[in-house]
Amino acid sequence: MKRLLLFIMFAISLTAQLGAETSLSNFYTIGTNDVLDIRVQDNDNLRTMATVTSDGTISFPYIGTIVVKGLTLSEIEKIITQKLSEGYIKYPVVTVSLMKALSNKFFSYGEVQRRGEIPLEEKITVIQALSMSSGVTQDGKFGILKVRRKQDKYKGVYKDLAEAVLNNGVIENNKVAEILLQPDDILIVEHNRTFLIQGEVSNRGRFILEKDMTVLKGLLQAGGVSPDGLYGKVKVRRKQEGESGGYKDIAEADINDGVIESKEVENTQLKPDDILIIERSKTFLIQGEVSNRGRFKLEKDMTVLKGLLQ
Repeated sequence: MKRLLLFIMFAISLTAQLGAETSLSNFYTIGTNDVLDIRVQDNDNLRTMATVTSDGTISFPYIGTIVVKGLTLSEIEKIITQKLSEGYIKYPVVTVSLMKALSNKFFSYGEVQRRGEIPLEEKITVIQALSMSSGVTQDGKFGILKVRRKQDKYKGVYKDLAEAVLNNGVIENNKVAEILLQPDDILIVEHNRTFLIQGEVSNRGRFILEKDMTVLKGLLQAGGVSPDGLYGKVKVRRKQEGESGGYKDIAEADINDGVIESKEVENTQLKPDDILIIERSKTFLIQGEVSNRGRFKLEKDMTVLKGLLQ
C-alpha cells in the first residue's frame, strides 16, 4: 500500500512537471539574452547551452546559426530536428529547455538607485523588484511607489495598477509589496511628499512629510516658534481638489508662550503640500504718560493692570 501511494504521488508530480513544460514549450516566445539548454538523445557531445544574441540567433553544432527570437521552444525543437536529419543524424530526438528567461524585463524609474531596464526573473514581487533597483534614494524614502502595467487592448498604453506610501523606504501596503510583476511593468518611486512651514518659526521652508506627521511634530521639525510668534496663531492650509484648486484654512488655534492652545489642532495630521503658518504675536498699544510707550505682546489673560506693568 505504501509503495502504491508513493507511485501515485510520483505520477502526479511527473504529470504536473510535464504539463508545465508542455505549456512553456507551446506558449513562451524566446527573446534576447534567454538561455537555452539543447540536448539530442544519445548524442551527449551535442548538448549546448546557448544564449540568444542581440540579433536573435544562437549557434548549434553542424547547423551553425539559427534565428530563434520570437519562436516557442517546440518550434525551435522542430527546426533543429529537421536540420540535423538532413544528413547528420538519421532520427534525431531534440529537447530544448529554457534555463533562464532574461528577455523579459521591467522598468524602474524615479527615486531609485538603479533606473531603467532590469531583467525580470520568474515570480518577482514588487518588494523584490525594489531591491533589484538597489533600493530607494534619500529623496524617495517618504514618497509614493506606483506600479504601471501595459494594457493588452492598447499597445504601448500603460495604466496605474497599484500604489503605496513609502515610510523610510519601506512599502506600507503589504498587498502592493507582494504583487507579482509581469513583463514590461513599470515601477516608479516619486519624490518625497512634503509640507511647507511659513511665518514665525526658527526654520522656514519645505520639510519631508514623514509618517503620522502632526502640526506639533511639524513645528518641532522647524525648530519651534520664534520669539515673534510666541503669542500668535497657528493655521493649517490645505490644497483643495477640483477645478478651482487653491488652498483653504482647515484648522487654527492661538499660541500661548509658544504652546498651541488646542490639542485638536496640535494633533491634526498633515497631508502632502499642506501649509503650516505661524502668525506674528498679537499686540496692543500703550500711549501717554507711562514709562514705556509702544507696542507690547498680547499675552494670554492680559488685563489693563498687567498691561501697565509691562
